[in-house]
Amino acid sequence: MSREDVTRKRLSGAIAAALADLERLTGTEERYRTASWLVDQFADAISAAGKLRAQAAVALRDEENLSLAQLGERLGLSKARAADIVRDITRTTQAKQPDLKPIVSVIVTSLEGVLAVRRRDKKPVWTFPSGEIEPGETAAEAAARETKEETGLGVAAGRILGRRTHPQTGRRMIYLAARPAKHADLQSILVSDRSELDEVRWLSRSQVDELMTDLYEPVLAYLDRDHRRHQT
Repeated sequence: MSREDVTRKRLSGAIAAALADLERLTGTEERYRTASWLVDQFADAISAAGKLRAQAAVALRDEENLSLAQLGERLGLSKARAADIVRDITRTTQAKQPDLKPIVSVIVTSLEGVLAVRRRDKKPVWTFPSGEIEPGETAAEAAARETKEETGLGVAAGRILGRRTHPQTGRRMIYLAARPAKHADLQSILVSDRSELDEVRWLSRSQVDELMTDLYEPVLAYLDRDHRRHQT
């Protein structure tokens, strides 16, 4: 039995047990008060479950970069219903986090590997150069600025690999490919921001798998393609 089936069975059992207990109450007033309490509990549970469902739907859309039509097809919903779910949860998130700027994560690749930084706060331990996109900046401009500020390396921004709401932080992420700028010294990378970083280095494809687990799938796919290109 899958974990999903076990969870459903346990929840169904709990609901059935609660209703059975309610049926066994003999006093009319007691039954009414308990039934009213149970209705309120169910209403709160439905609201919370609906929010969790919407968050899961948006996470699925962002993780796999799905269109609304594709999301609806995956979830067995119409495109309009999928759009309603995304709009409602996005509106709620934005209301709670009105001042949070999107973050660009810069995937810089070269013959040396992929550029990575080790964070002092270990959240996560290893990641790519990244930072908030300031008002008036494009993602490409922010990518070049943040990489220079963190590693000392000048880069030329490429295409966007994907966008999503990060499943752990809830921040809006933009993943952007980049290459070292023309005539850049690949060995001159350094820790420019010692308040946040402990180390900067080029990682091989195998080291990425070892040190940077649970990467966003479009980023992994890009790294695989880039690795194969350099191998030929």
